Amino acid sequence: MIDISLNWLDKIIESINFEKLPHGLIINGPNGIGKEFLSREIASRLLLNKTTKILDKELFNSNNHPDFFMLDKEQILLKHITLREKEWDDELGQRNVNDFLSVTPSIAINKVALILNGQTMKKESQNALLKSLEEPAPNTFIIITTNRPRSLYKTIYSRCQVINIPPLSNDDLNEWLLANGITDFKSHDFPSYKTPLRIIDDISNDQQFKFKDFINVLTNFLNNNSDQLAVIKSLNNLDIDKISKLNFMVEFLKIVLKSKLLSENLSGIYKDFNNAKFNNLKLSNILNDLNNTRAKYYEVPQINEDHVLNYYLSELKNSIKI
Repeated sequence: MIDISLNWLDKIIESINFEKLPHGLIINGPNGIGKEFLSREIASRLLLNKTTKILDKELFNSNNHPDFFMLDKEQILLKHITLREKEWDDELGQRNVNDFLSVTPSIAINKVALILNGQTMKKESQNALLKSLEEPAPNTFIIITTNRPRSLYKTIYSRCQVINIPPLSNDDLNEWLLANGITDFKSHDFPSYKTPLRIIDDISNDQQFKFKDFINVLTNFLNNNSDQLAVIKSLNNLDIDKISKLNFMVEFLKIVLKSKLLSENLSGIYKDFNNAKFNNLKLSNILNDLNNTRAKYYEVPQINEDHVLNYYLSELKNSIKI
């Protein structure tokens, strides 16, 4: 999968009692925290060969193990969980979770179905999955990953053990970056919601400066070094989508507000705001408005982006004085 260390998962793996593992597991955590890695590590320890008592690594790593079924879809549909006549998936054909689990293990002691992006399952898919959770076949396990808590039915949670992977602290993230040879960046160069693997993706895709550039454009504007039209042009030239712009603005406000509320000094790209004057209530209101606008963007994606940026830049200019 990956060649870098995910050391924060070590304690979680060590704490798992594989002798008394329940039939269903839910691995929860933000995107990029290592849910798939942890899930596959658990699966690998459940798929020991009946004869050799070791994992058939080549089969497992190539996703060709007959007793391992990984469902990796952007949305988990009913046809992925149970057989539906005339329902065909270009990748899986009519293979599905329930049918896979109903067959006796072939070469391993157990069978494992791994369902990634479990939070995308609609009502019908979850109801179909409950069949395998309520009446599990012997020596079968279901592992589900989710990126937010309480995204599944209570009845599913009641039949599964939940393992939460918490986000890393800034200090832990900085140590991890250094340990993996990343010396040019620190945690504050990225939004707080960026997880280790998403940071790696950003660096691999040459996106590592987007957030820092966004904050610098915003800082120049609030320092009266550029006008509003120029700022909007600069933000559009950053080549980031409108949701990311709103996310970056939300992150900026959270960091600035937190520094004032806790009397903490800011550093790096935020240091200009140590002496800034603003009303906490006004910025809190802007933050709430941003969250509402972000939700509307998902519902009505054709909202004019420049009008939205104009509004919030004006609000920020009137609320923050450097």
